[in-house]
Amino acid sequence: MPHRFMTKFRLQWRKRFGVLPMRDSLEEVGNWFRSPLGQLLVDSEQAVIDEQIHNLFGYHFLQLSIAKHLDLTGASRVSHRFALSPLETDNTLVAGRADFNHLPLPSNSIDVVLLHHVLDYSQSPHHVLRESAGVLISQGHIVVVGFNPWSFFGLWRGLVRFFSRAPQWRHQSLRLGRVLDWLAVLDFEPVTITQGFYRPPCSRPGTIRYLQWLERWGKAMSLPWGGFYVIVARKDSLAIIPQKPQWQGYAGLRGWGVTKILGRATREKEPQAQYKSK
Repeated sequence: MPHRFMTKFRLQWRKRFGVLPMRDSLEEVGNWFRSPLGQLLVDSEQAVIDEQIHNLFGYHFLQLSIAKHLDLTGASRVSHRFALSPLETDNTLVAGRADFNHLPLPSNSIDVVLLHHVLDYSQSPHHVLRESAGVLISQGHIVVVGFNPWSFFGLWRGLVRFFSRAPQWRHQSLRLGRVLDWLAVLDFEPVTITQGFYRPPCSRPGTIRYLQWLERWGKAMSLPWGGFYVIVARKDSLAIIPQKPQWQGYAGLRGWGVTKILGRATREKEPQAQYKSK
């Protein structure tokens, strides 16, 4: 009886406060990133992203963002930059529609992947991260942008979701350490970790100017409670190319009745007898 009650309670909790399917929340969350507060957050993230991706090189750069109208790849030196989105959009960066859980790309084909709050708004973030890691080449880089639950922004989200059903507040609470553990399992080595947006989530210009000291102190002291974090990690798994063993030079063992071992064996030709004419 208690087990059935707890199961029912979990289902009701997820239905009321859990993460919505991405196709159902993508439009509203994207519109929130156009709001004054959302745009303020994006501007802070863009400054950090530009600094981190400027020195990442390669041939192909893939952006996966919860906001389909954004182009966060402008500071990259990679020539081919494109994005995928589950919904149609007029953003020229978006090359096609795709489910983030099943990327229509071959393995080991992308040099840089940017995940902009995709893990936060995914019902299966670990699967999305594994799917993104699969399309990366060895020594490629993944850039993960996520909300920090241990911040003013995270605390505000924890309170607002009890009074609002808006999908932008119904995202995962993924700690930085948890994401780093997932990356370690997938053979990623963190290169840089940066945080930003240390002030409370307020979009009033006067309040923003007054709270600039929080932003300056947070960045100067590298405090761990920024509203968002940006992880740059390198895929350290090596691509292994299987090679067929070469057995052509194997001559076998004398005294054993083995004439063929896992392939064709060759023997040195015996010198032919020479006859002298009388």
